[in-house]
Amino acid sequence: MSDKKKTRLHILGGGPAGLAVGYFAQRKKIDLEIYEASNKIGGNCKTIIHEEYRFDTGAHRFHDKHDEITLELKDLMGDELLKVSVPSKIFRAGNMINFPLNSLNLLKNLKFSTLLNVIYENILNSCRSFESPNNFKDLAQIRYGRTLSNLFLMNYTKKLWGKDPTKLETSISGDRLKNLDLVSFLKETIFKTSLNKHLDGSFYYPRYGFGTIFENIEEYIGSEKIKMQTPVKMLNHDGSKIKEIINGEEKVLDVDTVINSLPLNILINILNPAPPRKIIEAIDSLNYRNLRLCILFLDMPYFSENASIYFPEKKFPFTRIYEPKNRSKIMAPLDKTCIVIEIPYSNDDEIHLISEIKLFNEISSMLIDSRLLKNNNIIGHTFFNIDYAYPVMEVGTKNKLIPVFNYLNKFKNLYNIGRGAEFKYIHTHDIFKKASLIIDEIS
Repeated sequence: MSDKKKTRLHILGGGPAGLAVGYFAQRKKIDLEIYEASNKIGGNCKTIIHEEYRFDTGAHRFHDKHDEITLELKDLMGDELLKVSVPSKIFRAGNMINFPLNSLNLLKNLKFSTLLNVIYENILNSCRSFESPNNFKDLAQIRYGRTLSNLFLMNYTKKLWGKDPTKLETSISGDRLKNLDLVSFLKETIFKTSLNKHLDGSFYYPRYGFGTIFENIEEYIGSEKIKMQTPVKMLNHDGSKIKEIINGEEKVLDVDTVINSLPLNILINILNPAPPRKIIEAIDSLNYRNLRLCILFLDMPYFSENASIYFPEKKFPFTRIYEPKNRSKIMAPLDKTCIVIEIPYSNDDEIHLISEIKLFNEISSMLIDSRLLKNNNIIGHTFFNIDYAYPVMEVGTKNKLIPVFNYLNKFKNLYNIGRGAEFKYIHTHDIFKKASLIIDEIS
């Protein structure tokens, strides 16, 4: 093996988290080297070019949550960064319903008897006291009532995470339905105005696809600092510090600071000496959810006017459809469009084993039967797989992770960042924020 002098930062993984750290390190002129196992940067945030079309490997967008981070993105992307204001919908029982849900739209789309149940359940809930919920189903029913939860949340949640909602942490909830309490329902009904205006529909998006954020970062950092097709095989340590990084035939000695963005299970398995048995067992019990993306190319200017459409009903194996052209018109020709259909799966699911042609036939038939497409609209298709798309937060996961992170925190020169590395469902703006904080601490 050849020896290599240390760099200031050794970043494991060239996905969004690793590149975000690299970006802020470069801003402060800190030496860095990124190790990426594949032949292309971006991780699960790539933009794929297929003939005349562009599509992202996920319904990615950038939300303006941290002023200083948004300014950094604007500086990086310049005129390529668009401010997009596009609604999203839920498709249920043949109807398009506003997403996030709001009371006025529910009044138009639900039966009167169903609405009475929703109001009655929420009145009861507002008059009762509850113990702190310990799973997502309990939380949803306390907050929204049984009827609303069953209509829009339970099936969708089970499809997305692959687990019964009673087995999932409350933290998967988010805030997208935050105005569906009784008081907000009455306010919206009486004053005829929605409290959830464009909660989901306003965001930043690059003109040529979300993946160009990371392509621009690669150019800014310098491609010579990113080692492609260089999987990290081993991290040698002394119990308190990472001492050596082994990448295939290369050994990096005198390691200074290591930034890990690889999934936790990969990190734990490359540590040498191996972690204690209880740490390995905890990691082995964690689950990640993958995605199969079915991309349909359509002979029509637009599929819909929405950024995304969500499918809570059990009969659909997919959870979401998004249309790249509604984020940026550059993503498809003027007279054509494409849609990306997300099918979550785990490695032991049947959907993982279905052939592409069979899955395409099933999905296209469902969309045609639901009158969302006609057969002659479809002029082509392709598939794309996304591993480690979502960390599955089951009940008890937080407690399992405590000893894991206590163990990793013993390494004074190791930082973890990103969905897989932190085992958190976090967004790009939050990843960039943490990356800036890590670099501030190091520098």
